[in-house]
Amino acid sequence: MKAIAYSLFGYNNRSESCFDFDSYLTGLMLNIRMNRLVYPGWEVVVETDRNSYSAYSNIFDYLRDKGIIKLEINPSDYQLCQAMLWRVKPVYHKKTNGDFMYTHVLCRDLDGLSTYREAQAVKMWIDHDKTMHAMTDSTSHDVYLMGGMIGFNPGHFSGRSNTKDFNEFLNLKRMDFSAKGSDQTFLNQVVYPLVGEKGHDSITQHYFKGIGQTWLSDWHTCLCWHDDWRRGHKPGCVLDVAMDLPEYAKETDCIVEHIGSAGWNQQQTMRLIKKHEDKFQDLLMIEKQY
Repeated sequence: MKAIAYSLFGYNNRSESCFDFDSYLTGLMLNIRMNRLVYPGWEVVVETDRNSYSAYSNIFDYLRDKGIIKLEINPSDYQLCQAMLWRVKPVYHKKTNGDFMYTHVLCRDLDGLSTYREAQAVKMWIDHDKTMHAMTDSTSHDVYLMGGMIGFNPGHFSGRSNTKDFNEFLNLKRMDFSAKGSDQTFLNQVVYPLVGEKGHDSITQHYFKGIGQTWLSDWHTCLCWHDDWRRGHKPGCVLDVAMDLPEYAKETDCIVEHIGSAGWNQQQTMRLIKKHEDKFQDLLMIEKQY
């Protein structure tokens, strides 16, 4: 089984975020839909805090009880960027026999929507069997590991990092996670060297736009983005990976400006959702109530 993990927290601290909590909750509902189109069969894991769960328990319980999401409730006394890193916790989820629950875990932002072109990059990473995956797709993406654009192979990563649970992961280096951006500092200063050392690297990198060439063994880019991002990769592009998905899944490339975009094209997104409304009937009842 594979998982897409999100952190959804801070109901009592709305003023500290550029989007309020309700906007992120909307992002969750939209991403559930997009994931069904481009990541069918992947489990959606939501890491939230006790206060946020209490405020929206009816919605969370509905989504959990219907099997739409797997819900993990964390304590409400946390540092800002420690909560951002909660989406790494599923990397360490185990079955009763001790095996890892997931073969692959994606860490994603709720204010960005999943797309076909993103899923193509993820498939290449899975096929290459590397420890981590990283993407950048905008000039604002200026570090190797963007917190909401990375993936982990739990078995490989646990071995490389010599960690067996999330607490050991955080203790790879003790940091003050109250400072904004400290989660990405941790990822790039502590985690990246574990997989990005030249000659010993184990990371698939898709740096379409943003940070440049790394000269590692599994680095990829193309110019299709610059030509017409709304159409995905051009036929014949080596990154136009064949996907076992319906043709309509490609329509998701039109809903955002780039992979990891904070926000989406509302008109295109709503048109796509309406077109495939039959696939989302289990979400409509709870949304109508709230």
